[in-house]
Amino acid sequence: MSTDTTRRRLLAAVGAGGLTALAGCSSMTPFVGRRTARSETISPDGAQRVAVHGSVGEISVVGADRDDLAVDVEKQSSSIRTDLEELVFRTERDDDRLELRSEWEGRDGWFQNQPTMNLDIDLPAELALERIDASVGRVAVREVVGDLTVEASTGEVDIAGVDGAVGARTSTGRVDISNVEALEDVHTTTGEVDLEVPAIDGDTAITTTTGTIEAAIDPDIDAELHAQTNTGTVDSSGLELAESTRSDDMLVGTLGDGGPTLRFEANTGEISLTSLS
Repeated sequence: MSTDTTRRRLLAAVGAGGLTALAGCSSMTPFVGRRTARSETISPDGAQRVAVHGSVGEISVVGADRDDLAVDVEKQSSSIRTDLEELVFRTERDDDRLELRSEWEGRDGWFQNQPTMNLDIDLPAELALERIDASVGRVAVREVVGDLTVEASTGEVDIAGVDGAVGARTSTGRVDISNVEALEDVHTTTGEVDLEVPAIDGDTAITTTTGTIEAAIDPDIDAELHAQTNTGTVDSSGLELAESTRSDDMLVGTLGDGGPTLRFEANTGEISLTSLS
């Protein structure tokens, strides 16, 4: 599959919800404001790790069969008075780490607002994606390598196909994680969590304050399972446990030969645990 095809499919998935919501009014309400778009390539120049920091806007990263990074940068503001030049994209290098950043250097004022910057990145297949920080905006990752941590203040996190361990944290937004080598801590304050747990390395917690948790757990994991919700129920259909203690809102048991703690907690919401086939 070509890089362009992979990117188009990822971007189509990321934008499908927004396009559906706007379909009924797009012909009546054209975009008013300012928008710019450009593409550039960046040489890794000895870097082995990549981190992405986005202030406002969507971030998508796709692993690709290429030697350099390809970055599409789109800036947009609903105010024609906003100077898009004050929203900058820059790169920084620290030893073997390459950082890609979007930063707002302007200020909000009358008839102005902070613009958004969407970053669509094709990453060389051998370059490790280490971290993504996003203040406001959706994060989507496909087919990369490296132990990855994602933090998003407001926005969904959608990760699939990572040759490495993955952890995520978001204040408001859904978290989806699948087809990764191992799972690390995952937390959302308000949002649903849907993930696969193929392996863990040490104590691991999946928590949400308000939202449901759905998790498919590899049957070969050795761990001590703890699942509890304050308002809701815990279901573990198809999951084999030894020495288990169960109630409507709590489940404690041993997976395989036991080991580190695998914890699921929801303050308000259901917990559904199944076997990863």
